[in-house]
Amino acid sequence: MAGAKEIRTQISSIQKTQKITSAMEMVAAAKMRKAQDRMLATRPYAEKMRAVIGHLQLAHPEYRAAIMRDRPVRRVGYIIVSSDRGLCGGLNSNLF
Repeated sequence: MAGAKEIRTQISSIQKTQKITSAMEMVAAAKMRKAQDRMLATRPYAEKMRAVIGHLQLAHPEYRAAIMRDRPVRRVGYIIVSSDRGLCGGLNSNLF
């Protein structure tokens, strides 16, 4: 049976680990917010690129770049994004 001193040491150790884990979670959440802000900052650029490509397509309907051609889908690929480590904050819930 564990003595009172051993139990107090164990509780103290668990509390310290909890503080470290909480700090790591806050850092991960801050990094996630920063990445999301960067993603949102690129949206106007992507929308403008779509508009330019659409304008080019309408201006010169006889020109069909390879990227604008309709073609049958022969292969489908999946890109799976996940984390392989714990303590990743809200990463997994934001991905899925």
